[in-house]
Amino acid sequence: MAHAHTIFSEDGELTPQELADLARAHGFAAVFVSDHYESLTAERFADLRRACAEVTGCLLAPGYERSWDRYHVLALGVDRWFDDADVETWARRVRAAGGITVLAHPSRYGHRVPDGVLAACDAVEVWNSKFGYDGAVAPNPAAYRLLGTDRYPVCGQDLHGRRHASSVALHLPRSCATAREIVDCVKRGDYVMANGVWQFNKRLPATLGLLFALFHRVRRIAVDSAIHIRRLARTGRRRQPRRRDA
Repeated sequence: MAHAHTIFSEDGELTPQELADLARAHGFAAVFVSDHYESLTAERFADLRRACAEVTGCLLAPGYERSWDRYHVLALGVDRWFDDADVETWARRVRAAGGITVLAHPSRYGHRVPDGVLAACDAVEVWNSKFGYDGAVAPNPAAYRLLGTDRYPVCGQDLHGRRHASSVALHLPRSCATAREIVDCVKRGDYVMANGVWQFNKRLPATLGLLFALFHRVRRIAVDSAIHIRRLARTGRRRQPRRRDA
């Protein structure tokens, strides 16, 4: 499982051990944690690192998700804190420490990302199973276009609570005992993205690409409509006058 948050993120709901238990219950042996950088400090990240090391039943690899001019980049499989002011230097240091940088949920930005941010990324999250992004059915072909020639695709869940858990995950051909081994597999392309039904790698077959492109266009309209209706309902509840007892 990749792209998961704990209570070390302001909006996270699970402790590291609860996240490990949830991942194991879904059949996962490891989790790339990516708590929000803006919720952390160097000291608090050290606490997260220790908490990940103490969990049982599942490997938790610490990392963080940082916003660069509102575009989110994941630092996965890195256990050191870097606070560089520019994305290029920050990404270079993440790589030097053994981690990888991933553009998170590009569907959030309509698959339009500044060149400077994209250039700092080793990979692109072409499949984010969260309802508001790509969902758990299939990756988004529009995100594949951001790969260029050097970046590779990954999938993630953007899990903040139990309701976000899905079957979408990176599947490796062998068991890995450390975060570094997992990162090395991903760098080599020695993995597939899967949801229990489909499996995908760096290239989408042309026919599936066309089918999934149509699916995601229709899905986007449906999701945006559902979100709009939900917001209207919430606004209506807030505007309802309070009853006064006679």
